[in-house]
Amino acid sequence: MPKILIVDDEKIFRRGLRAMITSLDPEWEIVGDASDGYEALDCAEVLQPDVILTDIRMPRMDGIALQRVVKERFPYMECVVVSGYEDFNYALQSMRYGAKDYLMKPVERSELGRILDKLKEEMVKRGSSSAARFDQEENELIRRHVSESVIAGLMRGLVQQHHVDLLRKIGVDFDQPYYCCFLIKLDKGSIGSERYLKADPSLFQLYIRQFVQEMVNKRMKGYSLVLSDSEVAAIVNLSSDDSLGLTELAESIRRQISSLSNLTVTIGVGRIAEGVNSISDSYRDAEISLLYRLIVGGDKVLHYDAIRRDHDLYLEVDVESWGEMERAVLEGREEEAASRVESEIGSLCRQATSPELIYQKICKLLIQFYEAAEKLNLTKAWLGERDIRSLIFEVCSITSSEELMNECRMLLAGLARCIVDSRLEIEHDPIDQAVQYLDSNFHKPVTLNEVAGQVHLNPAYFSSLFKQRTGTSFVERLTSIRVEEAKRRLMDTDDIIAVIAEETGFPNLRHFYRVFKRETKLSPKDYRLSFRKEKLGNAVITYDKTHSGTM
Repeated sequence: MPKILIVDDEKIFRRGLRAMITSLDPEWEIVGDASDGYEALDCAEVLQPDVILTDIRMPRMDGIALQRVVKERFPYMECVVVSGYEDFNYALQSMRYGAKDYLMKPVERSELGRILDKLKEEMVKRGSSSAARFDQEENELIRRHVSESVIAGLMRGLVQQHHVDLLRKIGVDFDQPYYCCFLIKLDKGSIGSERYLKADPSLFQLYIRQFVQEMVNKRMKGYSLVLSDSEVAAIVNLSSDDSLGLTELAESIRRQISSLSNLTVTIGVGRIAEGVNSISDSYRDAEISLLYRLIVGGDKVLHYDAIRRDHDLYLEVDVESWGEMERAVLEGREEEAASRVESEIGSLCRQATSPELIYQKICKLLIQFYEAAEKLNLTKAWLGERDIRSLIFEVCSITSSEELMNECRMLLAGLARCIVDSRLEIEHDPIDQAVQYLDSNFHKPVTLNEVAGQVHLNPAYFSSLFKQRTGTSFVERLTSIRVEEAKRRLMDTDDIIAVIAEETGFPNLRHFYRVFKRETKLSPKDYRLSFRKEKLGNAVITYDKTHSGTM
């Protein structure tokens, strides 16, 4: 007997449909009914109906969202939607998501009978090839599992090009040279704690994942997957390194999820990466971007490049002494780091006009050091089992300036100690030694032969090994370090551009301009002006908001 599940938020309507179906065709077994999408999914998992007959407008999870999740979790179940005249556009949208048919309210007996007969006939035809259908569904589940495992590995830097070749064989073809990672996090506050706790959290992520995949498929190549009960990730495959289309895609995802489901999400967007081996860098950027949600709030798209430029905090600090503190930590000078952290955090607490400014500045500082620890593979050694989010919440719960100074001192002196310990562990690894040498000497006229000599390797073998281990050539890595330092100094200092070029290792100003524009799409002067224009504009907005109450 074919089985059907009825879903509607009005009990009287569920009873009416049950009676009508029974009288039309007693062969249909009505296995149950549900009052909304969440209840329907629970019933579907237990009762395994062949058909779900669902209303569109319902509380908690509506019929559209229900279809999305059914399509993801139970692809063999058919959906028929019931719609009022004013919901006709929603009915059409349901058909796009694979609904077999729709009924208009009030439901006409003859129309319902026609649909039931049609569904039963199709099920009889499918029954003759049920074994083949089972194999197909099983193969699809295996394909999805393998795809998600490989893509999760790509994001974490655990797989290489031959794994991408495997993806191609099973139908996930990344044939463009550039990649970008998105991390989409559900803003739980948009749901309400009661609604979130009553529902299965994975349902929200399945809905978001399905929605993201559909949006990506409309515009470019990509693949999305559920990472946890609160995060969905996506890799987008691009033909060029133009980020404008990515920003538009992320904003479109954010806006449409909000308008269609009354949920809000925050999206972290990594930098565009070239080549498979750089996907993990873009994923790490997306993780860092998403951390800024703690500072600027949710329901936003946070692009890595933009947040590093735009979300500077308008609390004046001594740039030189603050920079010395950062260098002491990153160079592993533990005692000096502890002293400077205590001094700078103490000064911050004395100067700030509100606790929010203190917490925001410290949040940004901790995120920057977390990013550095990630790049050095020291996060676990530094934080142990804690993650950066819980750490930041702990720090921001401290209300005593003395306790805050002590906590920051212990944290950052601990990172400095980890950095020293890691250097002792890797001093025999030639590539790690070489990278450290570049980090310390990029301002000098460094050559490949010189660094190969430092690690006692033949230059040709060293060049090949460096590319294999890091995913970039020696020259590309050196150029990247120099450009990043130049960008920092253009943003944080008033140094003359010619001086910055010389002190970051570029042989002449013309070469510096050419390389900088190639890497950033802006000249050094325009880069500095762009950053300061944004900073000034945001500062004016902040000033206006602060003083608007006094006018």
